[in-house]
Amino acid sequence: MSSWNVRVEPAPCVGLGRLAGVLHLAAALAPWAAGCTPLLAAALSAACLVTLPATLAALPGRHCAIRALACLDGAWSALLSDGRDVAVEVDGATRVFAGLVVCRLAAGNRHYDWWLPGYAIPAGDFRRFKVAVRCIRQGEPGPS
Repeated sequence: MSSWNVRVEPAPCVGLGRLAGVLHLAAALAPWAAGCTPLLAAALSAACLVTLPATLAALPGRHCAIRALACLDGAWSALLSDGRDVAVEVDGATRVFAGLVVCRLAAGNRHYDWWLPGYAIPAGDFRRFKVAVRCIRQGEPGPS
């Protein structure tokens, strides 16, 4: 069961955070460039800018609530930025792509979003993490 055990402590993704900021800013300016009415353009721009902190909170780095995620024999736990280690479950909304894992984690009534790009951790750890998340999503006990 050693391949089932995985701990992920990603490096901060500063470049991805900057890219997210630029994309949110571009999306906020798009309604004005498209010639929308001022009220609609203001509402759409506000929505784009208000969601930026949530996007940054999902990316590994100083704004993220999750510092590390571990799976030990099928039990998932997350190390939070305040130092607490909490048991979490991988939500069905989690998606696994070739170079990115978009995690939705549930800890009781609280939900955490965590977007983990493949370059933030060593390649072998990223592959093991993707396999573990896929197995959980499919209801399988995991690799042995």
